[in-house]
Amino acid sequence: MIDEYEDDPGQPAQDKQTVWYGQVQSYIYITLPGEPCLKTSTDSMAILMLVMLCKTNGKDASLEPVWYQEMEMVQAFDIATIDCVIGRIKVSDCWGIIDRSYGSQRAVMHGLWAPEYESEDDND
Repeated sequence: MIDEYEDDPGQPAQDKQTVWYGQVQSYIYITLPGEPCLKTSTDSMAILMLVMLCKTNGKDASLEPVWYQEMEMVQAFDIATIDCVIGRIKVSDCWGIIDRSYGSQRAVMHGLWAPEYESEDDND
């Protein structure tokens, strides 16, 4: 989620769902100590990941073909924000995102046939 009005400080924050694709560069395990002034009495642990983002302009590859040629900056994310693992394929000098996490129910397979099998248990 990102703030839909992040460029307008006068507006109240409003979350906007955005699709991001990227390549994990590394994982970081951190412990945040408990702090009474923050009303936390126990330590909390987190796993962060450093991700180099793909320049895809927020397109959703589960709904439409998404291609990219360049990577953006590296950003840190909580590992809990990973929604799914996707793939990519290189064609010429572009990379295509392969995301089958959503919308796969819309996939239509043409020309498939159900093979006929003979059971070995049949008594002929």
